[in-house]
Parts: sequence; C-alpha cells; structure tokens
Amino acid sequence: MTVVTIVLCSCGTDTMKDVSERRSGYYTAAGDGYTLTAVSGVREQSFAADGKVQGDKLKPYTLITLVPTEFDIDAVITYTAEADGCTFGGTMIVHPFAASFSAEFEHETKAKEFTVTIKCGGNTTVLTLQSQITGDMITYDRAISAAKTAVHPKGEYEIRARIIKNPLGADGLCWHISFITADGNTGVLLDPVTAKVIAKK
Repeated sequence: MTVVTIVLCSCGTDTMKDVSERRSGYYTAAGDGYTLTAVSGVREQSFAADGKVQGDKLKPYTLITLVPTEFDIDAVITYTAEADGCTFGGTMIVHPFAASFSAEFEHETKAKEFTVTIKCGGNTTVLTLQSQITGDMITYDRAISAAKTAVHPKGEYEIRARIIKNPLGADGLCWHISFITADGNTGVLLDPVTAKVIAKK
C-alpha cells in the first residue's frame, strides 16, 4: 500500500511548475556551405525575464539558425521545414552581428530528424537535421532538481531549462538552468548525462 501511495503522489507532481521555458530539442546539420542548428521546446506567450510565469499555457516553438560559410548581409534566404508531418516556411531574418540568419515557427519539433530546404539566389539546398539528444541524457525535470540542489533558489522565481551547446569550449551539450527573480538570476550548467555541475553563478 505504501509503495502504491508513493507512485500515485509522484504521478501528480507538476514538473512544469514555475517553468517559463523548456527547451528539450537540439538538432544540427551541415553541407553545401551552410551550418544549420535548431532548438525546440515551449515557452511563455509573453516572454519576459520578470520572475513570473505569464499565463497557464506555454507556446511551442522551433528556432532554426543558419550560418553560411560566406556571409552576405543582403542575401534573401527562404526556408521550408518538414517536421513531424507538418510543413513550415518563410523568409529568414538576418543577424548583422552574429553573421547568421534565423527563423522560428510555432511547433515543438520532437522527431529524431527533420529536413529544411534553403533557397538563396536561385540555389536550393536540402539539409537533414539530426537530433543530438541521446537516450542516456537526463530530462529537464531531473536537471531542474539537480540545479535546485546546487544553488538553493529562494523566494518567487521563474525557471528556464534549456539544452544548449556547451559554452565552455567542451564538445557536446549541457543543460542550462536559470532561476530568474525580479532582481536578477542564478544559473547552473549541468552535464547532460550525469547531472554533475559544470559551472554556476
């Protein structure tokens, strides 16, 4: 009876409590002079770092970033994405400082792979993005739990849980967990497999 009670209680736990963004997908592809990265997840409709989750429904998204080998700020690049049986498309937005182009569509991509067709100056390139998430990686809720143990956040806060490229020069990905209050934020980088703290502030 005790075991059953524990299971029932754990099933009722809201693992998205206080979470304003959960980014669980990370994809990459390269070819024909392009490097393409995509991230996917859900986030609050009114996306603001104010320490509160705005609204009770989070918006799905996939953000794709295209980095050409030869950057032309005046290039007009369109894309078509085929993800999870759905089709999305449009014109990519130039980032003048990062030498890249980006686009976002309202869908959380969950497939192991999806294709993006890039058109620029009469040339067409089709890239297949592969998920970099592996079965041995911890989930966002376990990452949040490990981050709470590491920094002990207090008071009212919102949580952003993102799987990102390791920013410390190491290969691979890591979890970045932020606890954002009205006065600032605390962040933790975690190994995506062991949940070991890589860095915190």
